[in-house]
Amino acid sequence: MYREIVCLLALFLSACTTKSQVKEDLVYEHSIDIGQEIMVPQHYIAYRTQGIQIDGQALERDWKIATYTTEFIDIEGVKEPKYKTQVKMLWDEQYLYVYAEMEEPHVWGNLKKHDAVIFYNNDFEVFIDPTDDGCHYSEIEVNALNTTWDLRLNKPYRFGGHANDYYEIEGLKTAVHIRGSLNDGNDIDTSWSVEMAIPLEVILQRKRKALKHPKDGDYWRVNFSRVQWDHDLKKGIYSLKKVNGKRLPEYNWVWSNQGAINMHLPEHWGYLEFSENALGNEKSPKEIPQVLNKQVAYALLQQIKFGAHKELLDLAPTITKKIKTLKVKGKDFDAVFLKTHLGFEIYIENLSSKEQFVINEEGKFKVL
Repeated sequence: MYREIVCLLALFLSACTTKSQVKEDLVYEHSIDIGQEIMVPQHYIAYRTQGIQIDGQALERDWKIATYTTEFIDIEGVKEPKYKTQVKMLWDEQYLYVYAEMEEPHVWGNLKKHDAVIFYNNDFEVFIDPTDDGCHYSEIEVNALNTTWDLRLNKPYRFGGHANDYYEIEGLKTAVHIRGSLNDGNDIDTSWSVEMAIPLEVILQRKRKALKHPKDGDYWRVNFSRVQWDHDLKKGIYSLKKVNGKRLPEYNWVWSNQGAINMHLPEHWGYLEFSENALGNEKSPKEIPQVLNKQVAYALLQQIKFGAHKELLDLAPTITKKIKTLKVKGKDFDAVFLKTHLGFEIYIENLSSKEQFVINEEGKFKVL
């Protein structure tokens, strides 16, 4: 197996060479445990609608028929959220429609300027990657005042990405509905809801193709976050709660488990599948290719670049290390770490399916 990587200038290990043929000094001495890094992304099928009026309420027949996502969980998948949050999705040729309903006894907000840092209020957030490559993805945030912040990232922050606050999702429609009162500390509210119409063609410009909307069976990576803060109420004015002058940490509740307090792990986002079927003619979810393979690749990347195995980064360029066989969800994976002049690459084979793939130091995943 190792002989072929040498012959191909360290491109990959071929299955034709047995492990006994790999020289001992070329095998990484430590086992890498990625079990805790493997996430099972959520999956939701959005069905076609004849159109939705954006008013913050789900009054249309199609909204009433559409199913909710599973309830949001804590972003690390550990704590149980204090309040319930759920989402529904629909689509037509122009828009992806998102409806979120959030239990909340105190609906408040004070940020009124578009593109302010909205998550300093309680907010609802949408993350969209239409190409499933973890790059050039969009983010939308909205608070109870219906103040929005839309931005785009060229890549995740941990890979050196930056946010473009000047980016505007032209044609975006949002509305908020409050079951109770806004910024009134004299009563107890029930909930608030957000409704969005997200222009498909604008989001699909990321693909650099003349696409106006998805096709039946297409899928995007999406996730949703609800940011929730502890608050103070003094003289009828809400504010973020502070101790010794410092804000208490926010709560982050999400649809698809991130496994860390970080929404910018697009490989952990859920799958949104588009179906041409009308509501009432539901279908089974399609099988998304490479789901487990991608999780394994990103988990290895996490452990080597940011985790307990950074020592591999100190290898000299062109040096390779065979990683001991990984066992993930009943399947075996072989992997080879290759140090390059610019970074590194990890070549991986799913021994069950014989699929081979590679991921580099910036999280770029490719099937071989």
